[in-house]
Amino acid sequence: MNFLTTPIFFLTPYVFFWSILNGLIVVGLLKLLKMKVPRTTWVVTALTTAIASILWNWSISFNQSTIHLNVDHPLLRISWADALNGVCVFALTALVLGLWTNPQEQAQVVSKIALVAALLTVFTDTFFF
Repeated sequence: MNFLTTPIFFLTPYVFFWSILNGLIVVGLLKLLKMKVPRTTWVVTALTTAIASILWNWSISFNQSTIHLNVDHPLLRISWADALNGVCVFALTALVLGLWTNPQEQAQVVSKIALVAALLTVFTDTFFF
């Protein structure tokens, strides 16, 4: 039960800063790509990107698995932690947008938005974080 009593704030402020900044950059990138979506979609995408990154980094620091996940993939040249962070961002963004925020939107649009968020997360984690 130690998992339930460990607060998320044991993470460094650096993790929170990059996660929130990554969410804001996703909104800017969606505007740059001229995605025709409602404003609430931008806000939800920024929030899910930040929340997924924070939760992923918290889970690997809580489980002390950073030493095992910070190994580069032999072909992709990115660490497993960065790749799996992108997977978590994609999954949370696609689920929230597809099931709650924009259920009437086409799946192709929702998956494009989630893919942009995931790829940007992998890029920022690999080169800046």
